[in-house]
Amino acid sequence: MQPKVTIILPVYNVEEYLQQCLDSVVNQTLREIQIICVNDGSTDDSPAILEEYAAQDPRIEVYHQENQGGGSARNAAYPYIRGKYAYFADPDDWLELDLCQQCYEKAETTEADIVILRPIWHDPAFARYWQSFDPSLPEIRQSPEEKREDLTLTAPWLKFWRSKFLLSNEILFPAGKRPYNDMLPSWKGIVLANRIAVLDNPLYHHRSRSGSYQTTINDKHFVIIETLSEIEQMLLNTGFYELYKNYFGMQKIDSLCCLYCRLPRSLCIQFQKYIHQSLTESDREFYRTNPQKLLSMRHRLFYRMVEGNKIDSLKFHFFMLFHQPRQTFSQWMPKPLKEWLKAVLKMSKKK
Repeated sequence: MQPKVTIILPVYNVEEYLQQCLDSVVNQTLREIQIICVNDGSTDDSPAILEEYAAQDPRIEVYHQENQGGGSARNAAYPYIRGKYAYFADPDDWLELDLCQQCYEKAETTEADIVILRPIWHDPAFARYWQSFDPSLPEIRQSPEEKREDLTLTAPWLKFWRSKFLLSNEILFPAGKRPYNDMLPSWKGIVLANRIAVLDNPLYHHRSRSGSYQTTINDKHFVIIETLSEIEQMLLNTGFYELYKNYFGMQKIDSLCCLYCRLPRSLCIQFQKYIHQSLTESDREFYRTNPQKLLSMRHRLFYRMVEGNKIDSLKFHFFMLFHQPRQTFSQWMPKPLKEWLKAVLKMSKKK
């Protein structure tokens, strides 16, 4: 059977969720699919679960490698892709049963290199779910010369790829155990695609779980500085830098600011120094001279804080205290004060 779609699963220690994901994959209404599972050195029962499913379904291919990270696991599947289209899913999520069918039909009728999906986000921290999508997006983007700023969504599971486009342009994931390994391939794909279609249906369920590699914030996340440099170099190499210059400049400062606000207080000064060392003269010119409409107050204060302005550092943290009070308190508040506040709140509840 020549598969119409290849589904790729990078698997690492997800035994609790893997069966739900595999059930949603093997029961797709589009039957002509190839399922590539790359076990990335799991130490739990994930490999056994994969082998059990593979024994029951000949469409499943299981490959094993030493633990190298999610990006490397996805790249390891590339030589085995036989489907006309390729789709990357995460093994702790699950798919609507007609995801492949709808995406395949959309790609065929629009001749798109990429189909953008609509996900449903499940976040146990808030005991609710929400849909993440901009319904005002045009259905089809026709040319790479057309700016696609609103499509640079990073997650691999938001995109359904034409395999020939994916492979011929060497849209690979950065190797190694690193966060943000999906940013560069996402940007490269969105920039280079001849045609992009948007499918306005909720088809993919993403589970945001504490303890995952992406949600455990530590100094490994400093690699975002390197990742942003790689994206900038890609834009220069492909000739699209001028088209995306302003947008990329805003996204760069926003990405750095967002990570800073999520870091433990003990790492903030170190990260601030790394940012300061990484800023180029071009960056400084952009952040100093851009009209206020391009940069928010938060971003302007953040940049000036990184450059060493102590007054703006106080302004930035004061600004964040009022705009993200819960996050600011949990991330930056000194432990003794945090414990005191918890005790006060506990006493008030008893009363």
